Amino acid sequence: MESEPKQSPALPEEQQLKPPEKWSWRRYIITSFIQITILMVLYVLSIGPFFWQWYASYNSMSSPFFAAFYTPLLLACDLIPPLSDGVNWYINFWIS
Repeated sequence: MESEPKQSPALPEEQQLKPPEKWSWRRYIITSFIQITILMVLYVLSIGPFFWQWYASYNSMSSPFFAAFYTPLLLACDLIPPLSDGVNWYINFWIS
């Protein structure tokens, strides 16, 4: 008993599988730039809720993790005064 080959039912055009989009450097660079920007913004915004942990860590009252984690932000604030003003306003928003 031979089984006859079964044909798949014809799908409408919109349901047919489309070939995957071609990989491109331009898309990779734009996507990477967006992801890094989002991570950097989240990093800067995370100092607000963690300010007191950073303060205790920076003044050697607790684990040095937070002091080390926020050192790049501290250095960037020293080098860029407008960033420092914005970060100080944001921290005051959280702690007051």
